[in-house]
Amino acid sequence: MSDHENNPPEITIDARRFAGVWANGVRITGKSDEFTIDFVRLDPVEPRGIVVARVTCSPTFVRDVMDELERTWHDWMWGSSPPETREP
Repeated sequence: MSDHENNPPEITIDARRFAGVWANGVRITGKSDEFTIDFVRLDPVEPRGIVVARVTCSPTFVRDVMDELERTWHDWMWGSSPPETREP
C-alpha cells in the first residue's frame, strides 16, 4: 500500500480550470516508455474535432488509471442498477 493510500495528498484546482472540459472522443498513442492520451471534443455536424486536454504519462500510471476507472465504473454500475439485477 502506498503512502498516498494511507495519507492522501490535498489536491487543489485553479478556479479557471474548475469547470473542466467536455470530451466525447479519445485518441491514445503509446511508445515503449510513455502513453499520450488526447481527449477530444468532436463536432456533432462536421467531421472534425479539437483536443481539449492532452495527458502524457508512464505505462505504470496508465495501469493505475485503468484500475481506478474499473473500480469507479463498478461502483457506478452497482449504484445505478436495480437491486434485483446486482450480483453479490
